[in-house]
Amino acid sequence: MDIEILQGPIAIFVIIGIAPLFAGFINKQKAILTGRIGAPVLQPYYDLLRLFRKETINAKSSSFISQISPLINFIVIIVAAAMLPIGYWKPLISFNGDIILFAYTLGLARFFQILAAMDIGSSFEGMGASREATFALFAEPIFFFTLGSVAFISGLTSIYDIYHSIRLDNISYIVFIIICSISAFILAITECSRMPVDDPNTHLELTMIHEVMILDNSGFDLFLYLYSSYIKLFIYAILEISFFYPFSAKSYLLGIVIFIVGSIILSLTLAIVETITSRFKMKNIPQYLLFATAIGILNLLIYTFTK
Repeated sequence: MDIEILQGPIAIFVIIGIAPLFAGFINKQKAILTGRIGAPVLQPYYDLLRLFRKETINAKSSSFISQISPLINFIVIIVAAAMLPIGYWKPLISFNGDIILFAYTLGLARFFQILAAMDIGSSFEGMGASREATFALFAEPIFFFTLGSVAFISGLTSIYDIYHSIRLDNISYIVFIIICSISAFILAITECSRMPVDDPNTHLELTMIHEVMILDNSGFDLFLYLYSSYIKLFIYAILEISFFYPFSAKSYLLGIVIFIVGSIILSLTLAIVETITSRFKMKNIPQYLLFATAIGILNLLIYTFTK
């Protein structure tokens, strides 16, 4: 019983602690794939420590919104992470309907980040905020036609229960889950501003989406934004990996092994995608997101009428 009580707190600490390592692993693999040595895998931790020690300088044109937004963004992302199960561990926050809270908790983080970007009064940051709001409009349906479709099939509304209802013992259901995972992968790329939707390493303001919104942040505020982005990337990685646990065989050791192996495979997949693809033109990104929504809808319809 004591172990079950500790599962939630341990899970959230694992997510917070490993998130920068996951990002560093992706960056290292990208460097290797492009023939470079690259930064150390632990470089994200060094970057966070460096920013944590620096002074925060706020723009003269900014208001209190810019000052509170980084902290709200960080706290909200952690709350979202607390709703995710890791393997067979129950999350810290779990109740019927938490799938809706999870989606709009991430939406709240985006809302405050957009507000802060517009609060600065910079034309570049306003442009990034406009792009973020536009693409979020197309990305939100993807979530509800991927994880939401599994919820519809199972009749459950808790993320923990939805994932634990998955049983990979039927060929049509396996195909259904694989297509859901493809849509979720596209969602992860979009929400985490990865290639081919956005380039997290670019320095060209005219082509940036997420990075341009935090151009005027520094010090501890930039630390919070950067750490939030690492956690958010790992959140979507967990959403993706959780599709493929053999939940019919409840083994905590097996869950840990699949979690580690799945993280490695997903990080390699992200690295390959970001290496071999180029950034889409802005006008093509909505079409890309609508494609992910369409396959989610068709996947649900095909499975519902053929099962």
